[in-house]
Amino acid sequence: MRLSAALPQLRGRQLKSMVTNAIRPPPESELVWQFFDGRKEGFFLDVGANEPQKGSQTWLLEERGWRGILIEPQARLCERLRQARPTSQVFQVACGAPGAPPEMTFFTAVTPGHSGLVKNLVDATTNYVGTEMVKVTTIDAILAEAGNPTIDFVTMDVEGTQFDVLRGFDLQRHRPKLLLMEDHLYDLKAHRYLGRAGYRLVKRTGLNNWYVPKESSFGPAAFGECFRLWKKVWANTPFRKMRVFLERRKAESERLD
Repeated sequence: MRLSAALPQLRGRQLKSMVTNAIRPPPESELVWQFFDGRKEGFFLDVGANEPQKGSQTWLLEERGWRGILIEPQARLCERLRQARPTSQVFQVACGAPGAPPEMTFFTAVTPGHSGLVKNLVDATTNYVGTEMVKVTTIDAILAEAGNPTIDFVTMDVEGTQFDVLRGFDLQRHRPKLLLMEDHLYDLKAHRYLGRAGYRLVKRTGLNNWYVPKESSFGPAAFGECFRLWKKVWANTPFRKMRVFLERRKAESERLD
């Protein structure tokens, strides 16, 4: 076969692969599906939903029969969510602690997934392109408006404000079977809060911590995984905080220059 004839096919395969990878759900979503034994019905809560498919922890569940609530403060992303996820309820708000102002400044980053109510505390190189005012409420208020459904799975990606978000979520009342939370482990406030609420850390995939109720039988697969969790959460956090502090000082110095 001539090279010129092979090129269009090669480009087509590459393009198909690029498109597939762009919308493919993260590997955690398949693991979550396995956690629930492949159930074809359930209810999820996605806090900081962002894109409808790319990077979504709940799209796969919805495709396989689940329903849920998508919470996202950015207007343009909410429009995409409503179009691509019609079986889910979309709430255009940010989540915060009880008593938070009804509206707050939202920092919009070049990478939409890095946008949030606070500037990135971990990555000092995050580029912000603007701000907008967004409505703020608690998870409990959103669930009450939705009729307080029984929640099986919660995923939370709120760029550093997870402790405040958790304070507005009654875990004793709703008691999800699995809570997946992005946590750079800059501090352990959210982790300790979940422990006091009766949840324990059983797994970490990427930047996501997996929490289950203490009475759940699900746990780390082996001693090695237990040790890795202990090291990541307790042993490494002080060094992580120091590294982040030094990186932020360096970034500030470079901006001043």
